[in-house]
Amino acid sequence: MPDSGSNPIGPTNGASWIPPMKAVPASEAPTSEGWAVELKWDGMRIEAWVDGDRHRLWSSNGRDVTTSYPELAALGPAVGTRAVFDGEVVVFDEDRPSFSRLQQRIHIDRPNEALLARHPIMYLVFDLLMVDGTPMLDLDYRTRRRILDQLLPPGPNWTCPPYMVDDAPRLIELARSRQLEGVVMKRLDSVYQPGIRSSSWIKLKIRRRQEFVVGGWLEGQRSLEGRIGSLLVGYWDGQELVVAGRVGSGLSDLERQRLSTMLTEQAEPPFARLPPLDRKVHWVKADTVVEVEFGEWTVDGTLRHPTYYGVRTDRDPGDVTREPLI
Repeated sequence: MPDSGSNPIGPTNGASWIPPMKAVPASEAPTSEGWAVELKWDGMRIEAWVDGDRHRLWSSNGRDVTTSYPELAALGPAVGTRAVFDGEVVVFDEDRPSFSRLQQRIHIDRPNEALLARHPIMYLVFDLLMVDGTPMLDLDYRTRRRILDQLLPPGPNWTCPPYMVDDAPRLIELARSRQLEGVVMKRLDSVYQPGIRSSSWIKLKIRRRQEFVVGGWLEGQRSLEGRIGSLLVGYWDGQELVVAGRVGSGLSDLERQRLSTMLTEQAEPPFARLPPLDRKVHWVKADTVVEVEFGEWTVDGTLRHPTYYGVRTDRDPGDVTREPLI
């Protein structure tokens, strides 16, 4: 892989990192016309800056993750011009994206050949932000996608997935039948608004899974005495961090050890209100985001049968809210 650090492009040489545009969660599809409908991929949002054999990759919160995905070093030469792409890196398990397999890659700065072979990534590119130094942000979505389809040739580790127009029920049913995360709908006439969560883009989730902020951890019992037994997680509701419940299922010994080095303890709880707790709690700074799957929300607003999936270093804790389901 070329050493992008020795000849950098992107935000490190005067240009500005472009914070990604975000979708608003919704519980139903709009009935109006003029919407592009895409599958929602279970991956990591990546902004790719390419210029010949130089490239830079940025996560959705602005971290440089170039060395984590060396498969994309060939993207620039394939495109043949300077460009900035927006998309998601996923790892597939047969024909479905697998977040658990992506977890094997998401925290590795320089993966070895064995890991690259075992968990190869695919970059699913769904937007175009710049071409040859010319911003595309003020063009409408349909035009950006048309230029993108013409510019980006399919490759071994990247592709431009198709979208449908005004046919949300069909794609929602496809996502449901394949147990995918959901769909994203984007106004065909929408411009790209960096860093904005805009109602011109909406996301409809099918799977009961979302990000939560860790606010504390409860000590385990027996062999886990003095160690993390479960995490106390929550979400933001206005200015309040609301408790969503505790999650211990899915936590391996390796994850417990890794989390213990990540979580910063503090004296006071970060939550606005506390439920009854039956064991000692270590309060932590609310700056770590984790992915959790669950059975349902109970009537009192807590998670039923939650399972831990992993840390989301690409998510801003301040963006974590309770997401509706369709």
